[in-house]
Amino acid sequence: MAEDSLPLPIEIPWKLASTTQPLAAGEPAQTTLSLFFYEPDEELLTAQFPDEKLVFLKVTASISPASFPANLSRVAASFLGEGIPCFHLLLDMKIRNAAGELGTIRPYFHAAAPLNRRMIQTGVVGGETFEGDSEAQAVGKSGSQMFESLKSHSSTTSAGGSLGLSLGPVSIGGSVSGSSTDVSSNRAVSQVVDTTTRQAAEERRELFSHSTRVENILTLLNAKYVGTPHLSFSLMPQPLQLLSIDPSDPNLWFQQLLARRSSGIEGIQEFTAVVVVPRGTDFCVSARLRRVCLLDSPPGPLSFDERFDRNLNLLQLFRMVQYLNRTFPPGTPLEDLDVDIIGGLSGGSFRRPVVELWALRLGESLIEAIIVSPSTQAGVTVRGSANYKHMFEVWLDTLRDEYEREAARSPLERGVLFGENRLLETCFAQGVESGAITVTSGNATVSPLFRVDLPRGLFDIGGVKSLSASTSTKSRAIETATRWNAIENQLAAVLSNRIELPQKALAVDDPKVLGVLLDTWSKLSVDDERNLGFEQAAAALHLGDAQRRQLKSAGATDLKGIAAALKAAPELERHDAEVERLRLIFKNRKVGGTPPDLVKFSLSSKAGQDIAKAIGTGLAKHPARGLHD
Repeated sequence: MAEDSLPLPIEIPWKLASTTQPLAAGEPAQTTLSLFFYEPDEELLTAQFPDEKLVFLKVTASISPASFPANLSRVAASFLGEGIPCFHLLLDMKIRNAAGELGTIRPYFHAAAPLNRRMIQTGVVGGETFEGDSEAQAVGKSGSQMFESLKSHSSTTSAGGSLGLSLGPVSIGGSVSGSSTDVSSNRAVSQVVDTTTRQAAEERRELFSHSTRVENILTLLNAKYVGTPHLSFSLMPQPLQLLSIDPSDPNLWFQQLLARRSSGIEGIQEFTAVVVVPRGTDFCVSARLRRVCLLDSPPGPLSFDERFDRNLNLLQLFRMVQYLNRTFPPGTPLEDLDVDIIGGLSGGSFRRPVVELWALRLGESLIEAIIVSPSTQAGVTVRGSANYKHMFEVWLDTLRDEYEREAARSPLERGVLFGENRLLETCFAQGVESGAITVTSGNATVSPLFRVDLPRGLFDIGGVKSLSASTSTKSRAIETATRWNAIENQLAAVLSNRIELPQKALAVDDPKVLGVLLDTWSKLSVDDERNLGFEQAAAALHLGDAQRRQLKSAGATDLKGIAAALKAAPELERHDAEVERLRLIFKNRKVGGTPPDLVKFSLSSKAGQDIAKAIGTGLAKHPARGLHD
């Protein structure tokens, strides 16, 4: 058979059926969904389906990060703003006959692509393999199957060495280091050639009659329900990768962690499917794209610009107490501290001294450890105290610890999930005589933004949540990456298998949204132009005179201070309650030494909660007002 007698593979001539983004005034939506179709040639491809018709569908989704709606609150939008990463996508498709009959199995999805995309850890830190990412798809002569095969591999190798030689007074030395990155990709098609009667050229032409190029962002993907009237594609970002370096400076590692962390799903994603429809039957295709985004308050850069206030700022005292209780909680043995203070103990025989309370010596600007220990006498405890560090040094430790913990903390542990649904409903008709397929209608709807109200226990795996100062940088890196990936995988599994999610209307006075907003304010730089002065901030937040007096007495001088005071109130209240308990012990048991000082924070936990609630209510009632109105 002559080679020219078979048609060459051609690009599938897709036709646009419907889209969620028609031409309209203004800018395009952040996320769009479009449906294309193609009806293959009857004689060449679908002659073996006399009672059914094959139709090819392609869905193109364009994904962008979300924005906090300014119509909910201009003040909140100015801080939470744009660039909120998309954490999960779910594309659900249904096909039915135009009558909408239930219980039928035709029409149905016969084939789909891509079906799977995953990332495989190779066992070598810094080397990973991605599988299942499709660059192109081909349609065989049968018209009912699609063929694809692509494997991508990326690895980075680093090596270094040094040499030194000394001869008397002369020494020679040198070093060399190198790094190489290997990226390879290949696409393969398998075929069988029978040399007795078959022609290789003919086989190739029959195997690939039509081809199409697909454009996909590199994400993890799973597809379900092929062979039914339903089809589902679930996407999530790439997992966090372990770094191939182990620097001695942990700040360098955290900087790279932030640079290489998953930033969400963004770009174009294409899905293709083959549907089988009974001849003469009109049908409709429903496509719903659910986008779930993660509202978070990421850590800022590590900076020591914030100086320790010699006048003993109450908010700075709170942060130091919080750091000490988090890093060396009550019950920590003295030998586990970062400095040796055992030699400073006096007043008894301490068999196993542990920290009972971190005390503030406000007059001397010292941090003192109140110690409790079993004594050598059975059934008797002994107490003492020892100086730990000057507050100047603890303040620097506090700034460093706050940054490292925020950097290592999974966004899912502190953030708020919210989403939206975009629905595209498209109906097709078959010509009575020709059987040609035409589009009869296309409707698009977009739901309001909603908060995904999932119980935290569904995906919070528990386990280690904090970094220990005594562990190595490499151990902390593995701990962080493992925990992030485990939480993200668990949540992705929940979102992938829940067609309907528990929803709450997204609102600025929602306690979780307000918590992210307060967290964002507390991390503002002192010289940030958005860090308003106290009076201007109080006016923007609709605070009354009594609330302003309470915040001023707590040490708030700007917007950053207001947020910090509201966060500090419950922690300092607990600290003062513990100090009062120890003071009573000192008095009743006549314990030697000076009892610890009270912080005397003027803002109670209850008052702080009331003010935070009032801020949320005020922002919700006046959504059109901005920071400078």
